[in-house]
Amino acid sequence: MKNRCLAVFLGLAILFGLNLPGASFGAEPVIIGMPTSLGYLEGYESRNAAVMAVDEINAKGGVNVGGEMRPFKLVETDTRDSEPGVPVSDALMAYEKLILQHKPHAIITGFFTSEPLLASMDITSKHKLPYLGTIAMSPKFQKKIIENYDAYKYCFRVCFDARQYFGAYLNVYKEIQADFGFDKAFIFTEEAMWAKAVGGMTAKSLKSQGWDITGSQTFPKGTSDFSATLLKIRNTKTQVIIFISSRPEGIIFADQWRTMKIPAMLTGSMTPLVGEGVWDQYEGKVNGIVNLVAAGILPIPAIPKSIEFHNAYKKKFGKPPAASHGTGSAYEAVYVLKTAIERAGTLDGDKLVAEIEKTDRKCCMGRLRFDKGHQAVYGSDPNEECLILDFQWQKPGKRVVISPTGVATGKIQLPEWMKKK
Repeated sequence: MKNRCLAVFLGLAILFGLNLPGASFGAEPVIIGMPTSLGYLEGYESRNAAVMAVDEINAKGGVNVGGEMRPFKLVETDTRDSEPGVPVSDALMAYEKLILQHKPHAIITGFFTSEPLLASMDITSKHKLPYLGTIAMSPKFQKKIIENYDAYKYCFRVCFDARQYFGAYLNVYKEIQADFGFDKAFIFTEEAMWAKAVGGMTAKSLKSQGWDITGSQTFPKGTSDFSATLLKIRNTKTQVIIFISSRPEGIIFADQWRTMKIPAMLTGSMTPLVGEGVWDQYEGKVNGIVNLVAAGILPIPAIPKSIEFHNAYKKKFGKPPAASHGTGSAYEAVYVLKTAIERAGTLDGDKLVAEIEKTDRKCCMGRLRFDKGHQAVYGSDPNEECLILDFQWQKPGKRVVISPTGVATGKIQLPEWMKKK
């Protein structure tokens, strides 16, 4: 009987145009396009986070577009740009097909890698689509915007870029040098524009601080054996490995590092080894690894909204977010778009750009604002900037934040086979 009454009530609501909380009957949806590499962690977790934000907003009535409440609708396409052997042209074709087929009003997350991101900026501008990127990290993105604002003003990035990433973990090496006297580092990066940029900046900076760079290499997508490189690292008496990659190959590298008991700390960015379930998944074998993660994915008391986001994601999807970045950024991108639409009162791309530029939002990553290159501002104070966190896996399975110092929860430790007897 209860279900019949509810059905009758909803039918009457539709017939007479009643406004129900969490519903926008008859209104055309605001389409959000989401092109990204869905087969990889950052991609599908960003999709999850965007779905969560859309569901939250629609449950409260949707987005107010010039006085009309309209629901958000998320449409996605798998650009596959992080997969081995997929050319940039294929990813660009997937992007433009999504635009032509679904006619989105805005784009979030976008490409996984920087090469198609940079190549796609002309497509984005041609269609005058606000683009809120949340994964690819090349600093050339904002350089293009600053140099040719009128052409590329539609493009924004919510996640950190390679230079911000670089700055965030550089303090870790100062701490390692001060605490342990180490000064020999090997830099190993994936063959990607952002990773090589970070590797180059890291080498230059560490040399200026008195470090000896014992080697610098890249590895291609799909690498399955790193033993030769690890032997080289051992033979050069390297004390710190700086591994820079967002790819799943990091799991293999870390496992071989531990199995071979390489006498060098493993640090940097290993996306698959970030999530809180990793300790149990790999039976504690990640102990001692120093990694990097965006705030929100790793909840901290200094940012209450990071705890709210983390808990809501875990409740909705049955497990917490595990990517190094992208997830919180995708969630916040939907809310940035909502606020811009409601302030502009329109879906006009140029007017939305003007409102997105005014973003000043306390979010799960800290305080979200954009600089003149449409890059989200990252730093060390969550009251002023978004945060990137350095943490170390430590027994009994905790992610201990070691940087920034203002939010740190512990000190860095050596892997057990490197500890002095």
